[in-house]
Amino acid sequence: MLAVRAHEPGTPPRLEEVPRPEPSGSEVLVRVGGCGVCHTDLHIVDGTQDRVALPVTLGHEVAGWVEAAGPGATDAPGPGTPVVVFGGWGCGSCRECAAGAEQRCAASSAPGFQADGGYAEWMLVPHARHLVPLTRLEPARAAPLADAGVTPYRAVRRAEPWLMDGARVLVIGAGALGQFAIQYLRTVPDAGSGLTVAAVDLAPGPLTRARELGADHTLMAPDAEGVRAELGGPADVVLDLVGADETLALASGAVASDGLVLLVGEAGGSLRFGFDGPPVEAWFSTVAWGSASDLRDVVRLAETDAIQWRTETMPLEGALDAHARLRAGSIDGRLVLVPGG
Repeated sequence: MLAVRAHEPGTPPRLEEVPRPEPSGSEVLVRVGGCGVCHTDLHIVDGTQDRVALPVTLGHEVAGWVEAAGPGATDAPGPGTPVVVFGGWGCGSCRECAAGAEQRCAASSAPGFQADGGYAEWMLVPHARHLVPLTRLEPARAAPLADAGVTPYRAVRRAEPWLMDGARVLVIGAGALGQFAIQYLRTVPDAGSGLTVAAVDLAPGPLTRARELGADHTLMAPDAEGVRAELGGPADVVLDLVGADETLALASGAVASDGLVLLVGEAGGSLRFGFDGPPVEAWFSTVAWGSASDLRDVVRLAETDAIQWRTETMPLEGALDAHARLRAGSIDGRLVLVPGG
């Protein structure tokens, strides 16, 4: 089968012919219908992403059809069932896994990071609990839900104690994740319509889309003072979907005392922390992907047309071109690699 594999940090991935995997034990073989192209894939190629085991087949945003199952996968959906792949593959028995947060498991692995992912015609999934069946959506359409859809959903859920009627929210990065985040913010019980939401980006296209999806204000590369002025005060919640030094500095400067900054993006930035830094008693946290339960919630929203997203498909053989376009910022929505497409 064809697969796009990263071998050495800083060198382009290669399209290769590799053996098709066969499931054993509890494993399930998925025929890939589509795999989203994420900035994290670029970080892996560049060698700036932590916890990556090379060589590896790239791709963690995967949907497809069940092809076959190992003899221990007695609860696997039947062959031909369309599914989205949950990527936080925990051990299944530790405290985090028992709490439904496999993505936080200390022994976790993930497709495209430590295990072969979805830039391929087929991929192995270690257990059927990592599959979320689809009823209406085609896999190529659903693939972005596995990361771009679920990660901001988890961020908004974690921010809900701060998201009261009248709260001010800053979304840094109005691309694929930011567009999902804005929609989720508007669905927060008893507060969504009462939030003031500002979106920040470096390009006008994503900002136009952000306003269409519910942002009250859109700003191109502002400073913290400009954000506060546009929002009418400091932000009660900041979602940093980029994670660079500059965006973290903006988040720190824009957040309110006792406000919340959630770091989602993995651009490798950091922030100096101390009493002379962020506002007094501000809260800072990271977001680890999303849980399997979060992904099931997102799929339900998607299949009832409660959320919108744009996809553009490209053939698997065009993965390098897809990466070049992502680096150039010339994408409206999410690129999805389709084997045989």
